[in-house]
Amino acid sequence: MILFNKKVAPEALLRVGTILVWLGVLTWLPFIVLHVAGQNPSLFLFLPIHLFGVIGGARLRAMARPAPSPKKNWRRLAAHFLILVGVLVWAPYFYLKLVMHQAVDITQYLPFHLLGIFGGIVLHGVEYFSRKV
Repeated sequence: MILFNKKVAPEALLRVGTILVWLGVLTWLPFIVLHVAGQNPSLFLFLPIHLFGVIGGARLRAMARPAPSPKKNWRRLAAHFLILVGVLVWAPYFYLKLVMHQAVDITQYLPFHLLGIFGGIVLHGVEYFSRKV
């Protein structure tokens, strides 16, 4: 990748990508604190920051890889499927909230989102470390 006519070291991309992912995940801490304190913070103030950090950071980390991704195997496919399902869990939430204008409780969707995301991350890790052995 060329940025400002200088090559960016993969280590720098990896570091910035990791920081962005963590900032994207940790953006929910103020949301949770406000929610526990009895406030009703808008999800739409925190969601763009979360998505920018997580997706942008993941893309930067992917660009930092020195070699192309290995061939897909069943673990990688299952990991991608779990992450996709974890993200798509929000489709009915946003449909009910934005289209049907219903009051929807976020806690009914969050566990399934986290289960899909973390399940996919664990499978990616298992696949990664099985290649190293």
